[in-house]
Amino acid sequence: MAQNREPISAEQIRQLQLLAQSLRFGTLTLVFQDGKLIQIDKNEKIRLKNE
Repeated sequence: MAQNREPISAEQIRQLQLLAQSLRFGTLTLVFQDGKLIQIDKNEKIRLKNE
């Protein structure tokens, strides 16, 4: 495994920040392959008010 490999690029960090800011209730899941980020899953929950 190469030591100089950057697992998350600056652009991917920017995407993560934007996704995190847009998320009210939910999760972000990062998927890595061979030490590199290859996928970001966003699961968002919508909370319904009980009236």
